[in-house]
Amino acid sequence: MLWIINFLKKRPSDLTIRIWRILFWLLLVSTAYYNLIYQGDAMESSFWWITISDQAALILKYILIAMWTLPIIASIINHCIAKSKYIRIGQIIFGIILFIFAWLIKDTADLDFDVLVMILGFLPLFAWITWKCIPKPCLRYGEKITKIRV
Repeated sequence: MLWIINFLKKRPSDLTIRIWRILFWLLLVSTAYYNLIYQGDAMESSFWWITISDQAALILKYILIAMWTLPIIASIINHCIAKSKYIRIGQIIFGIILFIFAWLIKDTADLDFDVLVMILGFLPLFAWITWKCIPKPCLRYGEKITKIRV
């Protein structure tokens, strides 16, 4: 038990953060493309009392897959795009979007893509709570560091 607590207290290296972010988003994009586009899994035809056509559902599928390629590119380039406060807000928004997306996928008899997206939705929430999945250069992004020597 103490080992788990000591492990959670440590901050992972920047390389580890980048590798896990790339693997997370590649897993999500590849399974989303395979299940939604290649297999043609259905999405709910109505949500929030708005009915959508099959063409609009297909466009929504492509938009969601394209939206998830942005974190892959940002992780590969290793470029900070915002302050750590805004990155944390982005993490919580991605977590909520994943939960909504898992809710929009029609349930099937087997444990498939909707359950995977639900499980993967907890990872951005965990990163948001612990604040450990932000690389060190992004923690200091946009801050002016001045040293006062006496």
